[in-house]
Amino acid sequence: MMAKTVGAESPRHPSERNGSWRVFLPAAMSGLVALVDLEPGTAAAFRRSYPSAITVSADRAALVGVARGMCWDGRHWPLPDGALALLVADERRADPTALAAALRPGGRRAAIVPARRRHDTVPYPRADSVERLLRKGWPASTDARGQWIRQRLATSVLWRLSGRAGIAIEPDGPGLIDDVVADLGAAVGSRATLRGVLVSGSHNIIVRVGLAREEAALRLCLTELGTARLARQRQVLASIDDALLSPDLHAHMPRELAVGVTHGLEWRAETWHQGHLSPGGRRWRTGGSTWKAAHEVARLLAATAPTADAGPGWAHAWTRGIDQFGEDADAIEAALLPIEEFRLPTSWCHGDFWPGNIVLGRGSTVVIDWEQGRAAAPAGLDAVFLELYRLAIGSRIPIGVAAARAVREPRALTAPPSLGGVPWPAADPALRAASVVAAIVVHALGPEGDRRGSRWAHENLVPLISALAGRPG
Repeated sequence: MMAKTVGAESPRHPSERNGSWRVFLPAAMSGLVALVDLEPGTAAAFRRSYPSAITVSADRAALVGVARGMCWDGRHWPLPDGALALLVADERRADPTALAAALRPGGRRAAIVPARRRHDTVPYPRADSVERLLRKGWPASTDARGQWIRQRLATSVLWRLSGRAGIAIEPDGPGLIDDVVADLGAAVGSRATLRGVLVSGSHNIIVRVGLAREEAALRLCLTELGTARLARQRQVLASIDDALLSPDLHAHMPRELAVGVTHGLEWRAETWHQGHLSPGGRRWRTGGSTWKAAHEVARLLAATAPTADAGPGWAHAWTRGIDQFGEDADAIEAALLPIEEFRLPTSWCHGDFWPGNIVLGRGSTVVIDWEQGRAAAPAGLDAVFLELYRLAIGSRIPIGVAAARAVREPRALTAPPSLGGVPWPAADPALRAASVVAAIVVHALGPEGDRRGSRWAHENLVPLISALAGRPG
């Protein structure tokens, strides 16, 4: 019996990123689709591609809020045999023998299967926490040695012996991702080959594509929010380009290759830059030379993309949206007022300047993911945030606790920038504190649609506000 609910589907599940492998299947199916015993986030992601799909589960709780749901006992298939054009199942939960007759002739089957079963795609590191989708022969997505080794092991026989999961799609055939790659090839006039897939939250995937003369990083938007964030990134990049006093920053930014829409999903392709993005790697140790290279990019952005200065009302505008964290919003805004009083010069900033967005390769240091860029940042804000992150990594503490230490201890940061031409240790203490708070505000607000929540605020904002008030942290 199909269980129907009235109204819209329940709010998006945080694990929808685990359904990113649906891009290997066609964008649309002609015929009935069933989603069997998938965990709720994976099922929700597939329903976005196949809105008329029937969600079948042995767990009634998984059907709450689902418009087309059906409960079953895990043994007796509740739909007519041969009715499905596409069957998507988690065969760690669903008995494959009970599903054997469900497909119509020529239908397709996609499943999460135990690692010992034959599969062509690896959900790395786990099917319930996907960061990458791997296939044999695809290159590693990073030069970090530890990640490179783990990625190689994931496509070896050792993975099959580990008790992990794989993804099997039968019969093999073109999917949405193949159409996207083909469209990119047509747009740039080159042969295009799929080389890898990285999962970027619930809203985007990053597709690595080999072209005739270079490789591309294609950002494919899977949701409306993903599309809005992509538009925001393009707007930021265009605005920075308009503001630049010299083109020197271009050497540190990916170059756009093409934009397009495939099956209603927007994408943008830029040059792929291979490097080391892991903040836990040797190159990002507290005293590593790579911090200096990153600081040079931050300095260049602040120097070559100026905007104005921080006049009256700047603090209020900078904290817009911070009231999501409650009564602490007033204290945060008040802490920023010295930036107005000193009328610090402002510039464009990246807004999320941490090692995960800084590619350290054989050539120039390249910075990716510009969607959090802001036009009225106190000059040097990216450098402050970078130093807070260095302190957080080195001390293994939350970034808000690192910020609290930076407020209390002028020399807590290794290489902080000057403030209005005054070296950091000699700058007014209230101005130093304000610069730290400004960097944390950008981080707290995050990209469009992001909400870090009360737990994040307790771990990060409460220690910082205690430090501003002079209370023990």
